[in-house]
Formats: sequence, structure tokens, C-alpha cells
Amino acid sequence: MIHLLATDMDGTLLNSQKEFDNEFFEVLQKVLEKEMYFVIASGNQFYHLYNQFLPYSDELYFISENGSFITKGKKELYSFIMDKQDVQTIYNILKQYPKIMPVIGGKEKSYIPQQYLSFKEEIERHYDEYVFINDIHEIKEGILKFSMHDPQHHVEKYVELIKKELPAHLKIMTSGNEWMDIQHETINKGFGIHFLMNTLHLTKEECAVFGDQMNDYELFQNVHYSYAMKNAIQPLKEIAFQVIDSNDEAGVTRKIKEILKGEL
Repeated sequence: MIHLLATDMDGTLLNSQKEFDNEFFEVLQKVLEKEMYFVIASGNQFYHLYNQFLPYSDELYFISENGSFITKGKKELYSFIMDKQDVQTIYNILKQYPKIMPVIGGKEKSYIPQQYLSFKEEIERHYDEYVFINDIHEIKEGILKFSMHDPQHHVEKYVELIKKELPAHLKIMTSGNEWMDIQHETINKGFGIHFLMNTLHLTKEECAVFGDQMNDYELFQNVHYSYAMKNAIQPLKEIAFQVIDSNDEAGVTRKIKEILKGEL
């Protein structure tokens, strides 16, 4: 029996207009009434995610920043703070690629170099708490993750270039057509779901997850019931338990309704 449901956001739960489908919150209420655990597993900033799920947020678990920050509501359960030298190294590497915007993610805020003010509209689609900075030394909190936005959709090219310059213990991956993430090699959504499974004493067979991108790969590897969206990348479909309707067809909500009826 499924006791935990975990879903990615962009390209998975949200449609192409970054909206929830009409039935989702009604279905979420049923999930919570059945005392099932509901987890948002995303590369996005915690506060952005938390605000999207109000008024249910305090009842939910969040694996934000690709596993770097895990909470129940606003209560911190785990965080991975990057080494200061690694932060400086990444920052120096990214300065060589001025066409892509770096976003430096902390627990409280995300930090963006001042020269990317023109990206404000895109920033506000993903970040609720952010500030522009002139220099990385203005940041006074620990850093969880780096994200990079490429409006030209050349993320695969940049991943290959940047990967060659990163220390071996840091990894870079795509997160959709316009975004990339850099974080410690041991931290990912799979680590996050494994942490929650241990905390909540759940087995692989008691968890179901939904995703569409490469940063969902480890999430899928850690549970038995993994559902890839029809719009997902091929490597994810290949390891999925099942491929379901796309994010524009309310695939996640439809599948959750089936799971609530006992149909896997």
C-alpha cells in the first residue's frame, strides 16, 4: 500500500503555463485526509515552493534545492551546506560564461549578480526570496546549491563545458531546457527521498514518485513505484515503473486518483 507520494514540480505537477490543474488541491486534501505523506521534490527554492502550496504547506514535506534542504512545513529536518572554497570555485568558473545567469541558493534567500537585472521576470517565476549582489562576499549565509539559467536553450553545451572545470566531488546536471544545477555529488532528490523513507520508516514499495527530468533520476532509483510523464526525457522513461499522461494532461493528479483507489 502506498503511504508516501512525491512529485517534481515544473514539467510534472505543473502544466506548461506553470499552473496546477483544476482538480489537484481537491485530490491533495483527500491524500492528507487518508494520512498519507505528500512530498514536493524540486530543484526550486524552498520559500517559492512553500508559498505555492498554501494553506496546506505546513502539512507537507519539501525536498527543495534538489535534496539540499529538507523540511516538514517550515521545520528543518536536514540541510547540506556547501564548502566555502567550493562556492568560490564555482562562482569563478561561472564568471567565464556571462550569457548564463547564476543563482546562488541559500536557505533564506537566493543571490543573483547585479548584471542580470534584466532577467527579473524569469527570476520571479522561480524565486520568492532573492536579492541582487555586486560580489559573492556579500552573502552571509551558507550556500545549498548553484543554479544557472540559459535563455538560449544551450544547456547541454554548457553542462559539458563546465563539467570539465569542476572538482570531481561536484556535479552539474540539466533541470529542463533552460536551467542547470551544480551541487555536491552525494546530494540529489534520491538522497532526499531516502532520508524521508528512513525518517518515516517506509519501504520502497510504500512510496510513489513522479518526475520528468534528469534531476529526478535518483528519485526514481530509490522507490518501486516511479511514474515518468509522457513529456519526460527518455532515460527517465526507461527506468520508470510506468509512463503516464503528460503534465499538460494532469497526469500526476489522474494517477494519484487511481492510487487512492488502489490502482498502481
